[in-house]
Amino acid sequence: MDLKCTTSNCEYHFKNRCTAGCMKVNEKGVCQTKKKRAGGAYAQAIAEFELADELSPLLDKETELKCSCNECAYNDNDTCKSNSVLIGDGIVSTKCFTRRKN
Repeated sequence: MDLKCTTSNCEYHFKNRCTAGCMKVNEKGVCQTKKKRAGGAYAQAIAEFELADELSPLLDKETELKCSCNECAYNDNDTCKSNSVLIGDGIVSTKCFTRRKN
């Protein structure tokens, strides 16, 4: 799965990827894995610059996406079956923008 995450303030975010290993999205499409980074988006930008070499191997690892959104066409037994998923910052929360109603 091509999982792209564009959130601007998460411990697991690195170069538009999620390094959590397993990401969970709730029934409303909101990312439950997001963990705010101490220092916010500025600290994230610094971390991406300073840790680029150390964290780059994490980009090759697949992130599993668990989804509780039963109304989504891509949900199959609480696992997302879409080939490509975009997670990003919404107005109020970080959410799945790939979600499609049945």
